[in-house]
Amino acid sequence: MCCLISTVSKLAVLCRDLTASPAPPLPGSLPFHMNSVIQVVEVLESHHLDRHLNLTVTELARGLGCCDSEFYQLLLGEAPAVPPDLPFLSQEQRSFLMRLMKHEVQASSTEQGVVLLPDGTTVAVSPLVAGIEALEHTLYAVTIAKALGVAFLLAQANESQVPMGPNGCWDSVSDPQNFTLLGHPSHLTDAFINGALDGVILGAHLAGQAVPAAPLSTLLREYYAGDGLAGDSQARSNFRRQNFVQLTEAGQLEEQVVRSLQLLRALPRMAPLLSGVGDEELLAAASRAVQEFTEAYLECPAVIPRCMWEARPYKGTPTQLKLPLSFVYIHHTSSPSQPCRTFPECAADMRAMQRFHQDDRGWDDIGYSFVVGSDGYMYQGRGWHWVGAHTRGYNSKGYGVSFIGDYMDTLPEAFALTLVRDNFLPCAVKGAKIRANYTVHGHRQMVHTACPGNLLYREIQTWQGFKVRPLRHAPQHSISTRGHSANGAVGV
Repeated sequence: MCCLISTVSKLAVLCRDLTASPAPPLPGSLPFHMNSVIQVVEVLESHHLDRHLNLTVTELARGLGCCDSEFYQLLLGEAPAVPPDLPFLSQEQRSFLMRLMKHEVQASSTEQGVVLLPDGTTVAVSPLVAGIEALEHTLYAVTIAKALGVAFLLAQANESQVPMGPNGCWDSVSDPQNFTLLGHPSHLTDAFINGALDGVILGAHLAGQAVPAAPLSTLLREYYAGDGLAGDSQARSNFRRQNFVQLTEAGQLEEQVVRSLQLLRALPRMAPLLSGVGDEELLAAASRAVQEFTEAYLECPAVIPRCMWEARPYKGTPTQLKLPLSFVYIHHTSSPSQPCRTFPECAADMRAMQRFHQDDRGWDDIGYSFVVGSDGYMYQGRGWHWVGAHTRGYNSKGYGVSFIGDYMDTLPEAFALTLVRDNFLPCAVKGAKIRANYTVHGHRQMVHTACPGNLLYREIQTWQGFKVRPLRHAPQHSISTRGHSANGAVGV
C-alpha cells in the first residue's frame, strides 16, 4: 500500500502541474450555458463548410487543449494545430471557447470548463467532446474509465477527501458565469461525470449511425434542448443515468477501468508514477471505483439542489434529523395540479410552493424533504438532514416525498414512480438515511387529508415497505384538502 500511496501522490502532483490555468473572463462574456456552446459550434461549422476552417469542431476543441494529455493523444491521435486567432469568432466567442476547453477545479472550489444545461444540470465539456470524437472501442476509456480509476487511486492515497463529487451552484441561472462546488472537491466532480455519461451516450449514438452524422450543433440541440435523439423524448440528458445503464454491460466498465490504468502505467511519462502499483491493487481499486460509482450515480436519482431552483434561505435554525429514519410519507402537491415537464417549470413550482409555505403558512421553509418532477429529476426541499413540515405529528420520523401534480384521477409518469420506488428508496437505505425495514405510508394514513390522491395512493400500496395503518379519519372530499402546497393540510 505504501508504494501505491507514494506513486499516486506523484501522479496527483503531475496532474496539477499539467493543468493550465484557464483564460480569465472578459467583461460581457457569453453565459456558460449549452445554448452558447451551440451558437459557437454553429459559427465554427459554417466556416468549416466554407473551408475557412480545415478542422471539424471536435478536432478544433482538441487542438485548443480540451483533451490534450498523453493518454488522450494515444487513444485519439495527436491534437491538430489550430489557427492562432480564429478571426471569424468575436472576442466574446473566443474568450468563451478558451475558458471552456480546460477542465479544472481551482483551490477556491470553482470548477472551470463546465456549462449549465437547459435541464438544470451541469456538464464538463472535455469528456463530452472526447466521447463524440472517440472510436467505439475507446469510448469508455476517454470519457469515464480512466478518470474513475485515477480518482479512486488519488482518494485512496489521501490526495483528495472524497473520490467523487460534489455538485455545485451557478452564480446565476439566467447568466451563468461561475460554478462553485458545494463540498470538498474531488478529481471526478458531478459535472465531469455528467459530461462523461453524455459522451458515452452521444458517442455510441454516432457509432451506430448508418448514414452520415448530423452536424454537431444539431446533435447537441436535439439531445440537450429538443425532443431527444431520433425524436425519442427519453434519449436526452434528463435520462442520462438510465440510458448509460442500458448501454453498459455488467462488468464492462470495471474491465475498462483496469485497462485504462494499465495503459497509463505503460505510457513513458506515466510509467514511473504507477510502476509500484501491482495488478491486484489495480483490480481492487477498479472494483471499488465501479461499485461506488454505480451506487451513487446509476442507482441513485439525480437531485436538483436548492441553489439551482433558486430557493430562499431557511428562516431560523433548522432541526437536525436523527438518522436513519424509519418512515417515508408519500404526498402529491394538488396545487400545482399539473405535472411540470421542464426544469424552468419545476423550478418555478418549487419557488411558488416555498413562497406559500413561508409567507402564507408561516413555516420556516418549503415543507417537503424532496419533490418529484415529471422532467426526470427529484428536487431538494429540506433534504436529507433537516426536519420537514410535511406530515403533522410525524415530521421527525420520516421523509416527506411529494409528486408535483394532482393524482386523484391519474398517475404520475411511470419514470417518476420508478425514480422514487426503484432509485430513491434503495439509495436512501444504502446511504443509511432510512432503515432497511423502512415503512411507506401515504399522507392520508397519518392525517385528515385525501393526499396523495386516490390513484397514487392505490399505486404505493404495491410498493415494498408499504404497510396498512388505520386512518385517524376517513378522507372526505367535502371537508378535506387534496394537497398542501397552495391549499389546505397543515404539515407541522
